[in-house]
Amino acid sequence: MPVLFPAVDRDRAAQALADLARTTLDDHWAVAAIPVERRALLLERAEGASLLPGDGLGEPIADGLALLGTAYELAALGQLEAALQPVPSAGRDLAQAVLALGAARAFRCAAALRPPLDDGESAIKWALRLGALALVSRQTDSYVRWWEARSHVTDVVTATAQRLEHEAWEPYARGTLWLAWLGLMGAPVAALPEHAADDLPTLTATRSRLAAFRERRADHDVPGDGPLRNAAALRVRMTEFAIRHLADATELLTVAVLRRTLPDVSGEFKLHLSAARSAMAGDHGQDVLLAWLQAAGVTLAGGVTAQLELPGF
Repeated sequence: MPVLFPAVDRDRAAQALADLARTTLDDHWAVAAIPVERRALLLERAEGASLLPGDGLGEPIADGLALLGTAYELAALGQLEAALQPVPSAGRDLAQAVLALGAARAFRCAAALRPPLDDGESAIKWALRLGALALVSRQTDSYVRWWEARSHVTDVVTATAQRLEHEAWEPYARGTLWLAWLGLMGAPVAALPEHAADDLPTLTATRSRLAAFRERRADHDVPGDGPLRNAAALRVRMTEFAIRHLADATELLTVAVLRRTLPDVSGEFKLHLSAARSAMAGDHGQDVLLAWLQAAGVTLAGGVTAQLELPGF
């Protein structure tokens, strides 16, 4: 097989792959259940409102956009395992193209909606999911513009971050790791004032948060390995398991980004995120979020494509 191809042939192959990815995405049962005309109308409304200043779209169109965005996420994540395969193949190329296209459309839908601002953790997770979708679909510039358009998100996330150290262990651990991920994705709110003069303020703030997290985790009593007496005990143990692996994955990726050794961490990173997802398999919302973090982390680590993008830098 020839290694080099004429530019025209490469362009044709890229266009053929894009067309096949679009067909594969649109033929997924979740997407196909929504009529084509309805999809086109919703995407048009989302395109016009996703980055406009304001609170975002509400009813009556919000339910339709949320449903369409969820459908695209389901279709895209169905390709996640194939997209993360380490061995290059035509199947992997198609899976990556479908994953990126589905993430792009889901980002467009979600960015146009009103984020949940009545609960701090919900606002953080909303912003985090958007950041993952933007990273996978190479729309990090749009993600930063979304922050600028939704100023109230910054206020809520900042206030929640300031309260974290006074929270009990579980909400503190979740919130700190979510904020660390926002830093990895380049969200402007993730920077701390004391690191404003640094070359990479969001990453420096992320490293500081993770250092404080390690100190508090050392003082935290981890549930023992004795027999489980009830469902509540099982939930606590599985939550601890998920937090531990998510923390290990977050620290691994942060150090790799700082040291510019990104391609070397993708395998171990995937193992940690897979373990965290397995522990949260009973919580669909958490599992979907972790799935997108897995895709975004491997994208950032250079394991999905040969191109490397450091968001916000």
